[in-house]
Amino acid sequence: MEKIKLDHLGQFCAAIGSEKTTCTFSVGIYLKEPLNPHKLQEATNDIVKRLPHMNVRSYNGFMQYFNQVVDEPIKIEKENNKRPCRFFVKQSRLLRVIYGERHFTLEVFHSVCDGRSLAMVASSLLIRYFEIMGVKVSKKGFIDCLSEAHEEEAEDAYARYADNRKSKPEKMKNVYVPKRISEEAEFITQKFDLAEIKSKAKAQGATVSEYILAHIFKELAIQRANDGSDKPITTNVPIDCRVFLNSKSLRNFASHMIVKMPESSDFAEVALNIKKQLAEITPDYVLDKISDVERMSRLGRFVPLFIKKWIIKGVGESTISAGCSMDFSNLGVIKLPEEIQCKVEMYTFALGEVSNMPYQVACVATGDILTLTTTTACGTEMVDKIGKAL
Repeated sequence: MEKIKLDHLGQFCAAIGSEKTTCTFSVGIYLKEPLNPHKLQEATNDIVKRLPHMNVRSYNGFMQYFNQVVDEPIKIEKENNKRPCRFFVKQSRLLRVIYGERHFTLEVFHSVCDGRSLAMVASSLLIRYFEIMGVKVSKKGFIDCLSEAHEEEAEDAYARYADNRKSKPEKMKNVYVPKRISEEAEFITQKFDLAEIKSKAKAQGATVSEYILAHIFKELAIQRANDGSDKPITTNVPIDCRVFLNSKSLRNFASHMIVKMPESSDFAEVALNIKKQLAEITPDYVLDKISDVERMSRLGRFVPLFIKKWIIKGVGESTISAGCSMDFSNLGVIKLPEEIQCKVEMYTFALGEVSNMPYQVACVATGDILTLTTTTACGTEMVDKIGKAL
């Protein structure tokens, strides 16, 4: 069986992945009509045959983690009462396809790919499903499951672009982290009118991401005050490196920025400050970040895995807990071929649990609906307030 050496983000997630920090996420697609499970299974068979690096199990080498390609197709699973985004065990598939009456969801472990890649795979699976159902669909901009595989789709894009530069360290530490009130996180999805959200954001001179994040910061500030803390509030925002560096890789190719909440009671000022911070993301910023991590990863390539795992886990978990109050990720607007856009109600995007960050917030939009999914171990009060404010 083929072994795939993990990129540096995959190595990190393989080392720290656990029941408490799952390193998983999901993309779900809801249809306006009942789903045909048999046709979905056929479409799933086609897409994993086209993208074998998605159909894998985890494998531990002596120096590195690997993903091992599985020959047998992924068997789709009927939705049950198990908590989402919490399935990683050493012998399980790292990609799951789960279906309900009118929807299907792809859940993945982060050693396989990032959110942007999973959205592409989910959308291409959707297109293949409707093709099998007899709908003629344009596949431009998506993966044609019946075409030949492209070598670049499975490449480690970090290794291709990294050079010897070093990034400026992000010095945030000892930030405010909301108090957990539950051992198990809830996943709460809220639906919004996309045009209305865009209009409100535009009125504040903000993008949709900046507008939503400003509301989240506002509610976190209230919660912080109730907890009697004065520590800074920050969020980890993923960066899709493909926006800045040309790559067709369908593996991991994401970096991140830590965005600090401005200490202001004026909403417009908060949104403007977030915009200024995000404007610092440039091709050079991205290259600095990925080159620094890639350099450190290469320095440790000859360290035995049992030692490396202990180092990565210790450093990684302490960095997560010290530098970020929460995660916020936006996949943006997914534009489907017009032949099937009318058949889709909405997309969802959800982040798995992280032990030291009890809030994970993710959003995605298609058609006229934006969804916001919050993974919370702090109850639903703040989630409800954000929903009303938006």
